[in-house]
Amino acid sequence: MSDIDEIKALDSGVANAINAADAAAVAAHYTDDAAIHPPGAGRMDGKEAIQGYWQAGIDAGLSQVSIVASSVDVTGDGSVSVGTLSGKMGDAALTGKYIVIGKKTAGGWKIHQDIWNFDA
Repeated sequence: MSDIDEIKALDSGVANAINAADAAAVAAHYTDDAAIHPPGAGRMDGKEAIQGYWQAGIDAGLSQVSIVASSVDVTGDGSVSVGTLSGKMGDAALTGKYIVIGKKTAGGWKIHQDIWNFDA
């Protein structure tokens, strides 16, 4: 699998884990020192905080998530992905966009920095 294919597979892996209501599996897609920058909240560092964030979302009804990269740029052991996301929170439809900085680790590509926001 090419680097770009492996990076794009992170998107489906995260979406599949959220849709399976498995926050630990979501967190496994992040580096140990990763950070997320969710909309309307402060930065959260480390896998434990990231898992807690996604668990709270799952518990609140986050489902039917789709994450699709529109571009992926790779330079050495780093990458930048830009794309769109969609899902549901209870009965409300969500659409938005994201930027992810990836990092190649001994275990393959992982998410290192993750920021997203929702369309109005």
